[in-house]
Amino acid sequence: MNSKGTGLTLSIGVVLGIVGYILWQLTIGFDTKADDVATILQNSASGATSIQIASILIVVGLVIHAAGLISTRGTAPGTSETIGITCIVAAIVVWIASSAFGLALAEMGEKYVAASAAAASGHAPSIAAVGGIQIAAGFTQSANVAASTLGGLLAGIGWVCMGIAYRGSDAKGFLSFVPLGWMALIQGLILIVANLIISPVVSVDTASQISGIAFLLITCWSVMRGVKLINSK
Repeated sequence: MNSKGTGLTLSIGVVLGIVGYILWQLTIGFDTKADDVATILQNSASGATSIQIASILIVVGLVIHAAGLISTRGTAPGTSETIGITCIVAAIVVWIASSAFGLALAEMGEKYVAASAAAASGHAPSIAAVGGIQIAAGFTQSANVAASTLGGLLAGIGWVCMGIAYRGSDAKGFLSFVPLGWMALIQGLILIVANLIISPVVSVDTASQISGIAFLLITCWSVMRGVKLINSK
């Protein structure tokens, strides 16, 4: 892949992914707790179409971004870059797999809403169905949170390695005064702290909000580097 193609895939992919992530969060609700299964099911049901669109944007965006990231291999000297790219791609694979949990919750949500309406009138089978759906959704949501945490940790390690590698490189972004190495280090450390310390000590929801800051930084990093590659001769 030439430098223009690398730049396009690196930047466009991450933008699609972050748009899908924001749409997903808007549909579920930014204030919805990770363990509030009933609200997640209701919001997933009412926004099933948005969930599907968000999933497509996230999956397609991450795949495109991974292709661009792999194509940058060789920019920085040493093995840190290789380790970093490998960890980030592994995180992308985990995130893509976890998107299936979100789609499953949307399907469960539609059944949950329908069963809840019937249960409210005292329909015994529907009352039992509501309980069963909540239990299944709880397991699904737990798997989703675990996968997201693992993906965030892998991505954090990957970006720290990328930061170490780029500190020894003269590679620049579109804004040449922004040090790509230090920026990659910071966004990687944010992800590691959020998923390894804040998630178990404080809460998953707080860790998710802090991870969102890292994702915005990753988007800026990728766009700056991507635009620079597109304009390079």
